[in-house]
Amino acid sequence: MRAKPGRGLMTGLDARSLISQRIARPITLFLTLYIGVAITIWIIESGLEGSKITNIQDALWWSLVTLSTVGYGDTHPVSGWGRLLASGYILATVVFIAVVLTNIQDAMREYSILREQGMTGNSMEDHVIVCGWSNISRVCIPELIASGRAVSVVCEEEDMIQKVRQSVEHLDGNLFVTHGDMTTGNVLNRANLSNAQTVIIASEDDTINLITSLNIHNEHPDMRVIVYVRQPELRRTFDASGVTYVASPFELGGRLVASAAFEPEVALLLDDVSSSISGHDIQQFTVGDGSVAEGMTIEDLRVELLAKGGPLLIAIGVPNNGSWDIVPNPSLQHKVSSGTILMVLGHHDECQVLTETLGLVQGR
Repeated sequence: MRAKPGRGLMTGLDARSLISQRIARPITLFLTLYIGVAITIWIIESGLEGSKITNIQDALWWSLVTLSTVGYGDTHPVSGWGRLLASGYILATVVFIAVVLTNIQDAMREYSILREQGMTGNSMEDHVIVCGWSNISRVCIPELIASGRAVSVVCEEEDMIQKVRQSVEHLDGNLFVTHGDMTTGNVLNRANLSNAQTVIIASEDDTINLITSLNIHNEHPDMRVIVYVRQPELRRTFDASGVTYVASPFELGGRLVASAAFEPEVALLLDDVSSSISGHDIQQFTVGDGSVAEGMTIEDLRVELLAKGGPLLIAIGVPNNGSWDIVPNPSLQHKVSSGTILMVLGHHDECQVLTETLGLVQGR
């Protein structure tokens, strides 16, 4: 599905500029009317005998108190032409104030609507952008929010925004939602693409997913991009486009179903640990320079985690020429080095031990 023209292509800067223009117009009219009438009344009244308006300062003061409907009465026109101008000015002022207030109220109301639709952009950093509202994003967005990640969502249609918000209304987190054509740069810029850490492309259309991934990789070649593909035969095409990971839920679902056929408890375990919303979870932590875990053996690290009530270490990720080798149940004598990824199984509180005690950073 494609976004409707017009607002769908508006950037956050465009939306703010539009509202600024709407507010600037009545302010400009106010200043023009105020100064124009002040100069006119000064020209009419300044040379008259007994005039209360003898200089431009008097004229500006009279124009201001009349426009504001205060009317102190200390300065007023004495000539017939001056009073005629003042009468018209007073009547115009009543209409003018109503017009100005209506314009400002309309501008603020429109800004509120644009903000509700995500048209004003966001200032998130190191967040995850999810492109597309689908069966996959319906599951992954709550998971990301539950794991403490800030999430920007780009929907294809405006009516999907409320559905996204409802999917995480039971969770506390930082969520931004907008809508538009995800294949265009303007819409992704609204989601603050340049400051994002990861982009998940998960629309129901493989063609849109491919175009979006190519556009993102072209502008941000180092961006981590995860793509959902409905047709497994397109996996190689997506791999060639430079994405970080291609997810085919039908393949994963098929494996889970096969496992459930003869080892149902394993399937139940996988279902439990694949979610971070409740129960146990599999999380990964990166060993940084100077970390307590650096230089420890797998055996020592497991003993340390057990003693502190931490999670179970089940696998590690070792860097290998720009990619990663995943080693399940690593050797007890293997020494942990900087850059190694530790994959652990445990409850949220247990996994926190790696951050609080060992100083490790979750994720990569």
